[in-house]
Amino acid sequence: MKKRSVFKVILSLLKLVDKFIFVLFLAVLNGAIGNLLAVSISTLSIIALASLLGLEIGISFIALLIIIVVCGILRGVVRYFEQYSNHYIAFKILAIIRHKVFKKLESLSISDIDDKEKGNMMEMITADIETLEVFYAHTVSPTLIALIVSIVNLTILGIVTNFVLSFVLLFFYIVVGVVIPLISYKVLEKDGRSYRYELASFNSFFLDALKGIKELKFFNKVDEKSKNIDEKSSSLDKKRVKSNNKASIFKAISSSMIILSALTIILVTFLINTYSSSLSLYIKPYELIIGVVIALSSFGPLVALSALPLNLVQTFSSGNRILDLLDEKPSLNEVKDGVNFEYNSLNVSNLSFKYSKDDKEVLKNINLSLNLNENKIIVIKGESGIGKSTLLKLLLRYYKVSDYNMIKYNDISINKINTSSLLDNVTMFSQSTYLFNDTILNNLKIASLNASNDEVIDALKKASIYNFVFSLKDNLNTVIDPQKLNISLGEKQRLGLARVILRKPKLLLLDEPTANIDLENEVLFLNSLKTIKKDMSIIIITHKDSTSKIADITYKLENGELYEVK
Repeated sequence: MKKRSVFKVILSLLKLVDKFIFVLFLAVLNGAIGNLLAVSISTLSIIALASLLGLEIGISFIALLIIIVVCGILRGVVRYFEQYSNHYIAFKILAIIRHKVFKKLESLSISDIDDKEKGNMMEMITADIETLEVFYAHTVSPTLIALIVSIVNLTILGIVTNFVLSFVLLFFYIVVGVVIPLISYKVLEKDGRSYRYELASFNSFFLDALKGIKELKFFNKVDEKSKNIDEKSSSLDKKRVKSNNKASIFKAISSSMIILSALTIILVTFLINTYSSSLSLYIKPYELIIGVVIALSSFGPLVALSALPLNLVQTFSSGNRILDLLDEKPSLNEVKDGVNFEYNSLNVSNLSFKYSKDDKEVLKNINLSLNLNENKIIVIKGESGIGKSTLLKLLLRYYKVSDYNMIKYNDISINKINTSSLLDNVTMFSQSTYLFNDTILNNLKIASLNASNDEVIDALKKASIYNFVFSLKDNLNTVIDPQKLNISLGEKQRLGLARVILRKPKLLLLDEPTANIDLENEVLFLNSLKTIKKDMSIIIITHKDSTSKIADITYKLENGELYEVK
């Protein structure tokens, strides 16, 4: 994570508010008026009580009561508009951030996304973004409101009583609204940041456990995994309780400062009235009462600020994580100003590759050629982890290579081909098909939104999955729901193959497509490949001898080198 100062994080987050500056102005205006009305209600209540006790204050008790009721009603109205404005800004900006995050993920290369933990990404696009609501709805305008309300209260206190008391109250305002929040933020920052990242790690761990629940049951390891989850959860709770305990101490200090401010005002009034010879400085008893009431009732906005650090530590940590993603540069830029092509041939010549300059070579002098009109299936065999998948990914420009001329389509360097054109012509199919929680039809049409029903049915037949789909009650309109639809891995793979067929690529790259399916489904899947090879070139990587039986040409990858098996 980049090291950013709190000030830089705040500025970066505030840049998004400029579109809503008028709404922010309304939030601050209504909030300031609302807090001043709250102080007025408290002050007028004391004055009304004094009127009942017979003190001459120049206004009737009934009039004061009416004013208090009106202030109470207005307080409710402006409070509503303050909260509405704040949350309008917050939720609008959160929607913008979600859009920016998704667009950023879209701009990253597939290898960049592969490197990210899925649980961590889920935490970022859900909890981290939601956490920013604290900043936009409960920090920006409340800070401005606290400033405005404090200035107005200090001015009124000085006019009604004595400006010496205003300076006394100003001191306590600074302590409660500035000093305590800054100190508490510094104290809580490390714990809060640690909690946020441990929470992200926990979510990733928990998501992994959920995905593998079936395997855990098979191997009787559910209790062990549950114990690990409990331990991590307990560790999280301890961190949260530790932070809350520290925050409680600062909250208690703030409350003590408010009481101390009232006592100090009383003490200063006593000293002025006792030792000052100037009548203009003399503070009358009812003025003192008003001053004390203003002091005790005017700290609301500042107390809200002093309570923010516990949340803001996590909020700024979340903001930092999101800013990291938004600032991330793709390791491989999308090509938009290159050339478009329609696949006819692939030529790989002397291709060598290593992930970084310090790593050893994964691939060494690879040579491979394939033409569309040959209607051949190439199978590349080899043990797991030796670079077979890397070779396929290089054909889709997942990674940078030292010389892009080592990979050419139609005799055009892969580096000069537009990304969209490359993906239109070349499609990757992995060992695990992801199906969205949507209808089978919509899952298939991801490959081609404008595909006709005839094309969909033809794809299903070619993938040997037509009978299964139309045996379901709602056939193509059946919703893929793992909790309700009993669908095997083999059926998923054949649905995935139907989706690929519907896309009509010219070159199909298959990464261990039969690794996780049973023999019956493997036979159906491989027969489908033999059917569609007349329409496209096919390269399969596998470690299974059964899969390689459909090969027209078989290669073996060993020690980074590729050679043909006769």
